[in-house]
Amino acid sequence: MTETVKEKLARAAKKGRRLVVVATAGALVVTSINYVQAAGNDKGIEDIFDETYYAENYPDLLEAFGYDRAALLKHFMTYGLSEGRNMNGLIDLVKYREKYPDLQEAFGDDWDAYLNHYLTYGAFEHRDNGTDFDPVDYLNRYSDLQKAFGTDILAAYQHYETYGKQEGREGRSDAAVMAAQAQSPASPKNEDKEPPKQPAAPNPDQGDMEIQSVEVIGSGHIRVTLSRKTEQPLTLGAFSIICNSGGSDMTILSVTTNDNRVYDLTTTYYRDQEYDIQITLPDGSTISKVFTYRTDCPQLSGIGAVRTSAGEARVTYNSDAPGYFYYLLREDGAGSARAASTGGAEPTESELISNGVKTEMKQHENSFTVSGLAEGVSYTLYYMAVDTEDRATLVSSLSIASDIHEETAAAIKRAEAFAEEQWNGEFLYGFKIELETATAEPLTLDQFDISCPQNETTLGDIKTSDNRIYRVYMQRGSIPKGNNTYTILINLKDGTQLKGSCYLDLQAPRVDARTIEWVDEDTIKVTVNSDEAGSLYYAIQDQVDGEGTIAPKDPAQIYAQGTKVSIGYGLNYITVKGAKAGQWFCFASEDERNNRESFYSYKQIPEYTAPAPDDTEKPMITGVTVLKASDGATLKVVFNQDVEGYYDNSLTQISGINGKLAFDTTYSGEGGFESNVLTLTVMDRSITISEGSHTLTIVFYDNTILTFDFTV
Repeated sequence: MTETVKEKLARAAKKGRRLVVVATAGALVVTSINYVQAAGNDKGIEDIFDETYYAENYPDLLEAFGYDRAALLKHFMTYGLSEGRNMNGLIDLVKYREKYPDLQEAFGDDWDAYLNHYLTYGAFEHRDNGTDFDPVDYLNRYSDLQKAFGTDILAAYQHYETYGKQEGREGRSDAAVMAAQAQSPASPKNEDKEPPKQPAAPNPDQGDMEIQSVEVIGSGHIRVTLSRKTEQPLTLGAFSIICNSGGSDMTILSVTTNDNRVYDLTTTYYRDQEYDIQITLPDGSTISKVFTYRTDCPQLSGIGAVRTSAGEARVTYNSDAPGYFYYLLREDGAGSARAASTGGAEPTESELISNGVKTEMKQHENSFTVSGLAEGVSYTLYYMAVDTEDRATLVSSLSIASDIHEETAAAIKRAEAFAEEQWNGEFLYGFKIELETATAEPLTLDQFDISCPQNETTLGDIKTSDNRIYRVYMQRGSIPKGNNTYTILINLKDGTQLKGSCYLDLQAPRVDARTIEWVDEDTIKVTVNSDEAGSLYYAIQDQVDGEGTIAPKDPAQIYAQGTKVSIGYGLNYITVKGAKAGQWFCFASEDERNNRESFYSYKQIPEYTAPAPDDTEKPMITGVTVLKASDGATLKVVFNQDVEGYYDNSLTQISGINGKLAFDTTYSGEGGFESNVLTLTVMDRSITISEGSHTLTIVFYDNTILTFDFTV
């Protein structure tokens, strides 16, 4: 397994390890936090091999070896794996490997690595373990087990095998249980009951029930809006999602609704392709709609619109990538758009881009004002987002009410998130909320409503010593979902309401070391790529404990004694003197909100090679001119050859500027060339290239990296 692949997989899996909060309702700061999802993330096959299961499920082995653990384990390692046999009821390693190509690429034939991945991450991601047992749902289903074992899935499996089966406890996943219930025939006991009432005649004023829209809110999260409310909430069994492109049908895990019209569905992860959602209504009729599932694009969350005046509305949302946000307005009930007309039907992606209003989209929080609204008129805002690599979201819609929103809630003085480490190494997450004045009597848990746009937030406990500062705990096992704005509401007994909001960022910058090159016999230049501005701590080490394994590498010493340098989005260059071939460049990141890595990454310093002489035939930057330093900062970059079609816009970086930069680009020619001049305009007009020296980094699609120092 290559180091690069291991690092990528480890970073992808670490999501949720750090909790840092920035709030608009007060100054919110939480120091870095680590948690362990499952005891046993350093287990090997021999640690959890179940000889009883292995013997009793394979009669030939029982006859040959009985319950001899050593003999059975040796058989499994020598023959059982290659024969596709299963060592226990918790995970089928062969099926787990075959199911997920990303793990195959990362782990190859390292079977212990597959096991550790499932124990530490896969179970909590609800990856298919190849068995009928789901340890996470088993713990969530039984509060006594969750209280006893926390999130220890090995303990959950041992309990199920030893006691759970005999006690008649359900070990399957929630999705499997609900699917079985939906497909099971009517019980004979129901035959003696009164026949079901015939559905009432449809109300002609209501019209036929239709699926108005299907939106992909994020990976595994689909929002279905009906043309009108159902009398009773639809259950999970009423929904099915069929793949129209030859792939697998979707497994729906849960269905929730607040108004019987908008339904939020959570599903397991599926490929981006076309699906057909079908809903069986209470009267037995079926409605359906074809939609496209797309996640390889900017992920938008927390989008909402508030009418701030008769003629204006404020739109807010979060994005995990920068780029552009396009929108069109239509008066409700009208066949034409007020801002730009595209006819009565929902606009297409191309129509939105060509005719819509274009606004800049920043990474994380965004807001803009929609003007020119007619008083007393409601609108539908159609929108889509495109990132700097031209990956576009699907067209979605948002309602803008006709009524002006008046904020009646008083502001919460201060709020911050926290995590308390428990005796078993788990963490309880929650919010510390400070009021302006103490309440006459302690508030109760049901007076608090803390919501996230991406998933439900379940509260579990509340504590206070002075009726002014409250610690509100999330339910055990719940982990706040990062990169979202949480809304905090407190309903007081006198009818007044307190309100605050906060943006949560759980993740340190994701940094990978691209190359290490020798500048001279005593100096190396390390090129690192980061998805966020912040700091990098690094140290040169003679060895890495556990090198070549997936065991986490403790970064405490690097943070305490390593060298700290500032990094920006994209490529960064670090010069290190005194390094030797064979040593290791070890590093860990930190962002501006104090998010830190829970492990360090590393790259070995190669054997010394003399720097290659300059090659004038290779592309070079011959000059950089600053045309504008602010309000759409613009650079003119001149090359020694034509570059159109070779330049990767998404990786351009200017040193000394924090945040991800996005550029508008145009090509022209001079000196006998057709496209050797690249004009770069920063899309974010709030960014200024400060006075002083800077380095421009240009990357080509073949990974050629060019730098040029310039001065403002």
